Amino acid sequence: MGRRGPKPEPASIKKQKASSRRPIGEDATAQEAETNVAAAPSVSPPAWLKKDGLVVWKRLAPRLIGQKLLSRIDAETFARYCKNFARWLKMQQRLDEMGEIYEIKTASGTVRRADPAYMIADRLERQLVTAEASFGLNPAERQRIFAARAANPLGDLFEPSRASEQPKAPGKKPTQMPDGSAVGFLN
Repeated sequence: MGRRGPKPEPASIKKQKASSRRPIGEDATAQEAETNVAAAPSVSPPAWLKKDGLVVWKRLAPRLIGQKLLSRIDAETFARYCKNFARWLKMQQRLDEMGEIYEIKTASGTVRRADPAYMIADRLERQLVTAEASFGLNPAERQRIFAARAANPLGDLFEPSRASEQPKAPGKKPTQMPDGSAVGFLN
């Protein structure tokens, strides 16, 4: 089952509709982005990610880490996205050179067929769109993620630094393990 309600709008469309007291979903300035990337923990790509996929990783990962959309636990999934994106680019280059359709001669005449690269690129594109939503790589999903973060005053449930800042009421059982893990929430 999908999400309820209308699909979220990108911040640029929201800006055009009405003025706001504060900018809606603006990306950080270049200086703020560099500061966020420098302060963020390093997430290294898996060893199996090679060549073109690694180029995509090096281009996108620092931005996602700076926005706290990529962590160590997501490295394998994001690497798979990078590898699929590199494959999709190769298929697009082939389609640009060869075309989407080829012709073959049969006993009944000439038949036009879709190039296998077209079908591969189409399948990869569907997978990429799904993965992009998970990592906030499109404006609407990024806006949804940031809105959800703003609505949750405790921050990320699995981020020990913020979760450990919960106020402790006297005589109340702690909601979390002392080491800051989320395991205490399961009790």
